[in-house]
Amino acid sequence: MREQFTVLNGGNLIDGRGGDPVENGIVVIKNNYIEAVGTIDSTNIPEGSRIIDTTGKTVMPGLIEAHIHLFGIKSMDLMEYFIDPSELRAMRVVLNAWKLVDSGFTTARECGSPNGLFLKTAIEEESIIGPRILACGGIISQTGGYGQFFPSTLPIDWEEQKGPTQFADGVEECRKIVRNKLRAGADFIKIASTGGVMMENDHPETSRFTAEELKVIVDEAHNSGAKVACQIQGTQQWIEDLLSVGVDTLEHGYYLEDDVIEKIAEQGTYLMPTLAIAEAIVRHGSSSGLPEAMVSELREARDRSQRVSFEKACKAGIKIGCGSNYAYDPFAPIGENARELELQIDGGRSPMDVLVSATKINAEALGIDDKLGTLEAGKLADIIVVDGDPIKDITVLQDATNIVKVYKEGREIPRLR
Repeated sequence: MREQFTVLNGGNLIDGRGGDPVENGIVVIKNNYIEAVGTIDSTNIPEGSRIIDTTGKTVMPGLIEAHIHLFGIKSMDLMEYFIDPSELRAMRVVLNAWKLVDSGFTTARECGSPNGLFLKTAIEEESIIGPRILACGGIISQTGGYGQFFPSTLPIDWEEQKGPTQFADGVEECRKIVRNKLRAGADFIKIASTGGVMMENDHPETSRFTAEELKVIVDEAHNSGAKVACQIQGTQQWIEDLLSVGVDTLEHGYYLEDDVIEKIAEQGTYLMPTLAIAEAIVRHGSSSGLPEAMVSELREARDRSQRVSFEKACKAGIKIGCGSNYAYDPFAPIGENARELELQIDGGRSPMDVLVSATKINAEALGIDDKLGTLEAGKLADIIVVDGDPIKDITVLQDATNIVKVYKEGREIPRLR
């Protein structure tokens, strides 16, 4: 490959590691990788480089969306999801993928939809434009457990054909479903291990998978080098069991008590609070097709999470990532996923800490920090140029018009607008 250099020259650098921004910074991109990071005075510009003037702009790592569901649905009416043709939802997802990368998210962990693995492939082969996708190939739950979104009067095979969840009961079924997902190309495994809000016959205090089932799921994934993301909402003893078998990330965590918070911090397990989707559902859920009883249940969980669990998790030193859990246009619009960052700041974190979470910490949680998450020589050149200073105003990241340029592996992404 012929050497091609692009130089982002003169911007304020936020490198993703938490230090003070660097004024008059330079990032030298060589083909797909970062060649050098420094200042105008200290960094050599290779001859023949394409110079991009970023004076007055912020240059930072591409954002990582650590929890998203690309369903391609237009409302929270679950029967509408069931009735809409899968082909129609897939077409919507193509646009959503472009919206996501256009808003500065160069990587996304797709946490369960029928489209995830296909979307990943289409982006990798450059058939469509989108972020780097890490896909799980659907959520694993138990018969009657969390993830049974449609009414229980419908046949469960309809749920598995149309929905984001597949069901496994017993150790050997759990072993086989993990192996099948890894065979299909899943980058990680997503499980639902406790009850949760918004399910017809479920509650956060219920526990689901047995300890033996959990262990075989985690062991099979880890034996293949895949991480395990686990939906948790309540039941403290069950969360302790999850920690004991070594799950890698805990999703949501609405109801966390002091003792389990301490254990999460001690073990170094990552927490994805997903504050943004809870806020969106409480604000718009009833008008988008959700029964009021579900909205009320989510409102209770949201209030408990933001006012108690999240604040305590931050103080305990838990490694906190950023994932919006957005899925449902138009009230939780794909492309405005950085709302999660703003809500975490509202919860007491500093802007720089949140930016580190959305880049470096997320990369660590997803197991891609050797290649992504910070502006460092040798890493893939996933970089965004922002018109504005997210340290002073984090909301600039919620508007794609403020994202001046997006580079993914050193290649500038065509803009949507």
